[in-house]
Amino acid sequence: MITAVTMIDGLANNTLPQFLSLIQIVAYMLGFWYVGSALYRARGAFYDSRITKESVVSRIFLGAALIVLPTFVAHTQATLFTSGNPSQLAYTGPGGASMTTAVEAIEFFVQVVGWFAITRGLMILKEVGEGTAGNGVSAKKGVTHILGGGLATSVVATAKALSSTFGLTLPI
Repeated sequence: MITAVTMIDGLANNTLPQFLSLIQIVAYMLGFWYVGSALYRARGAFYDSRITKESVVSRIFLGAALIVLPTFVAHTQATLFTSGNPSQLAYTGPGGASMTTAVEAIEFFVQVVGWFAITRGLMILKEVGEGTAGNGVSAKKGVTHILGGGLATSVVATAKALSSTFGLTLPI
């Protein structure tokens, strides 16, 4: 019989970690695609005056950022928070093992959302750099996505830092 606890446990142990790996692989592939398209655009810039140097450079920077992003985040977490493992949670509150399973699943979900936010922030900055950003899109919005996503990828460390700042007691 499937219960809510077994569903959450399957989500936390099987689905979300694999989805996080998928996001990292997609970041690598997008990075290589952007670098390749930048080199292709650079070749065409000699013949087409509509292709700007800024669009080539912004695509190269976006591609490089997406290529190093998964490694950078893993090393940053390992350096700053002494653990490269996404699950930094040591829940000691009420609810026992079932509650620990649920809280870890929530943490993984927040980390997945953080990865999406970082990737979207980089793409917003590329659009701003190329001058193709639409209404309401600015560099501030891109930086906000990147910073918010960075905080979300280290959700437990962020919660600990905020609890220490404001004098709160958390069960982690």
